[in-house]
Amino acid sequence: MEKIFINPVSKEIIAKGNAKEGPVDLFSYDNNGNGRTLGSLYVVGNIQGGVDVNSDDIDVGYVLNLVASLAKREYYADSDASPKDAFSSALKKINGVVEEFFKNKETKINIGIFAVAGDQIHISKLGKFKILLARESKTIDILNNIQLFNKESTQEKEFSNIISGKVVEGDRILAFYPSRSITAREKSIKDGFLKSSQDEFVAQLTALKEQKPEFACAAFHINIQKGAEIATTPHIQPKELQEEPAKETAENLTPLAQLANTNSEKEAARTVVKLSPEPAIPKIIPSEFARGKRELAFSKHFRRFKNMNITPQVKMSAMGGIAVAALLVIFSLKSFVFVSAETRQLNAAVSEAQANLKLADTKKDNDLIGARSLLISSLASLTQAQQTNGTSKKVEDTKAQINQALDNIEGAVDAAVSLAPETVSANIFPAAPASPVLSHAMYKGNRYELTAAAISKITDAALGKTKSEPWLSAGVALPENPALITVDGNVYVLSSKGVMIVYYKGKKINEFNIVVTPESNSLLLSNEASADLYLVNPKMGRIYIIAKSNGSITKTLKINAPIQNAVLGDEGTFYILSDDKIWKIEQSLNL
Repeated sequence: MEKIFINPVSKEIIAKGNAKEGPVDLFSYDNNGNGRTLGSLYVVGNIQGGVDVNSDDIDVGYVLNLVASLAKREYYADSDASPKDAFSSALKKINGVVEEFFKNKETKINIGIFAVAGDQIHISKLGKFKILLARESKTIDILNNIQLFNKESTQEKEFSNIISGKVVEGDRILAFYPSRSITAREKSIKDGFLKSSQDEFVAQLTALKEQKPEFACAAFHINIQKGAEIATTPHIQPKELQEEPAKETAENLTPLAQLANTNSEKEAARTVVKLSPEPAIPKIIPSEFARGKRELAFSKHFRRFKNMNITPQVKMSAMGGIAVAALLVIFSLKSFVFVSAETRQLNAAVSEAQANLKLADTKKDNDLIGARSLLISSLASLTQAQQTNGTSKKVEDTKAQINQALDNIEGAVDAAVSLAPETVSANIFPAAPASPVLSHAMYKGNRYELTAAAISKITDAALGKTKSEPWLSAGVALPENPALITVDGNVYVLSSKGVMIVYYKGKKINEFNIVVTPESNSLLLSNEASADLYLVNPKMGRIYIIAKSNGSITKTLKINAPIQNAVLGDEGTFYILSDDKIWKIEQSLNL
């Protein structure tokens, strides 16, 4: 019988560049003899600042080896631990080393650590590090995607967050240190990563290095594939015959001693040679093993019970108690041990969502965006778990609790929705923008288009004109990560971080921070007659009403169904497309 498992196939891509950026290095470890439970561990590192004043003149570049070595040792220390617990334990140990070796404020540390175990990925970083996911013809920035990947804050001082999510067969991962060479070519590198195979991508970077000798790169390219192996039952040696392993942990060595052993550990990690085991030296063993037979546990107690002189009534009572205990054991095993893989994954998703729900409750008073992000990402994780493993009452109850918490945070109310008249056509809804346009809006026959770097205007677009001209004045910038645009005479641009900037005649006139952030398919709507902006979250089925005067959210409307498209009509009338039907929302009924 074959056993199917997720298998990450990785290639290291490293090219030394400008010495000013400091040493870079890559480390990868695979299973470390603990089976596939803990999967593979990867480290990408860069250190700038030369020699640390508190490290006895040791070049800090060698500390990359120490960090990687400790990560490996601590991560694979307990083969029975879950990948997430093992990853968190490794971070705690690494933080102690980082704190000791890098007291010099001139030293800059950039380290990314991540583990791929089965369909799980766990990531943490210190300083600059990027990790991209290619899935379904899209490139996803894992560290900034709250729909697919959850961020959990920990108590560690340096590596303070763990990003967790799932990978599937066919995914490709690119993890790298964003050097100046990479950042300057990030768009072309992302395009190559998305469209090329692993070998083609490596060949492209190799050619780039030949053309530009100063090009620097330290990256892992990982293909997520499915593997198979013949499932075998391991032969377990009796405990009495097992050698006691020498217990040597990082705590037994000083940091300098750990550092001195790093180079040999690193080489062993990169080239693993399996040797045939030497025959074991015979040992003197207890007599019960000499005949190949071992006395069962509790057998002495059963013999004593059998030989006791007790009455039939007492024996019946004792046997009844044993029967009840056996039933309880069977029930416990059925409920907590012998559960399906799907049920375990659903339970894990519910536990994580419940933890996020508690954390969001502590954040809601001083970090509303963070609280909302936790709740929304938890909903996305539960929905994904349902799609993969089915559903359960626990999942539905937890989703209801999260939705209720969102309603409380946002002050959400149900919108008054009715079917639109048959005279209203689906042609009223705007078409989705085509790349590289992120968002667009019409105003008095003119079309305004938002890209990642500019706003352009097509005059008389309603008459079929297509000539585009820059609209922003020279030196006027967009917010970081612009996402949506709408126009009412002023031009409003909302970033993916919730920053709203208002422009007039190409110049910035105002800026607000709103407490909601747009999703990838959100809409921002307004018109000249409205005193508000309307941020539509199609996936959540919510409309946020935002005052133009100060950027505050005055009302949140719930549609209780996914929204396919939306448009703002005259006199505050909203039309939405949901379930392939056109619905009408009278705002005057809700304000």
